[in-house]
Amino acid sequence: MAQPGTVSRIVLASIWLPLGAAMVVVPSWLGWTRWAVILNGHPVTLTVTILCAMVGLVAVVWALGSLFLGSRYDREVELGEPGYRTRKQLHRRAKRRIGLAIPALLVCLLVVSVLAWARPFAATAVAVAATRSSTTVAVADRLTWYEMRSIRQDRFGREIRPTIGLVFYPGARVDSRAYANVLKPLAAAGYLVIVLKSPFGIALADVNQAQAALDVHPEIRSWAVGGHSLGGVAAASFADSHAPQVKGLLFFASYPSVKLERSDLVVTSVSGTADGLATPSDIADSKPDLPRGTRFVAVRGGVHAFFGDYGDQPGDGTPGVARAAAQAQIAKASIALLAALAPAAKKR
Repeated sequence: MAQPGTVSRIVLASIWLPLGAAMVVVPSWLGWTRWAVILNGHPVTLTVTILCAMVGLVAVVWALGSLFLGSRYDREVELGEPGYRTRKQLHRRAKRRIGLAIPALLVCLLVVSVLAWARPFAATAVAVAATRSSTTVAVADRLTWYEMRSIRQDRFGREIRPTIGLVFYPGARVDSRAYANVLKPLAAAGYLVIVLKSPFGIALADVNQAQAALDVHPEIRSWAVGGHSLGGVAAASFADSHAPQVKGLLFFASYPSVKLERSDLVVTSVSGTADGLATPSDIADSKPDLPRGTRFVAVRGGVHAFFGDYGDQPGDGTPGVARAAAQAQIAKASIALLAALAPAAKKR
């Protein structure tokens, strides 16, 4: 007669073995191909990636040990207590193991699946270079965002600090550094620009992340929030229901998921006519969900991936304009939005 719990132990070990291997392989693959992105991203992504590999290694060792030595260790009582477990004790041990293993399996499967799916689009060399400070723009790297501001002085040599700022949510699975080159002209024009590092590269994972940036900069009197693609959805949600100092909303190839309740927002929607993901028809369909005075800027020949610098994106359209020319139009429209907030800032 088979020892109680043997079948369930073998089944669990047979599941844990490939899952544990995947939990080691996926983080190793991410580390090999996207280490710089993960290291410069949200700390929760790095933490979960490392923990996943560690738990996976433990799972593999346990599975192998359970397959080859499990029957013996099930049967024997713990060290220091000579003897063997009764069948009733073995049944109880098996039930406890199943009760713990199944939820753990589901959680681990979810984690490794999310990590594999969320492998980010890496910023190109042009974008990475833009994350470095220059003689005109200072770049500061924070834990969950990086910020850019102009280096300016008045005629008395005193620093001129910006009073209008933009908090930007990256697109799904896009390296936050990919937007530095597109948004740096805004900082050079005298505005504070903050680019968030989204958990797992998904802005919707923390829609309220912008609030922390607002709290750190009380000197900013008027804010705009914006985002690219899925990041724009998160920005719209935040702007519609949060901080009263948020006066503007900027969409890069994006639109809100629901009709905005706030009609006082200054909104600009910048899109590409050749975008294969946020298509011109998608942008047109979003108009009823936006305030009446929303400004729509269409970049002729622009595609989804032109709103950042992270290479081509699957499903995107074929560009009909040079990337640099498209990004110049994007930056110009963005600066115009921030400039429109200036009167509100002066009245305070």
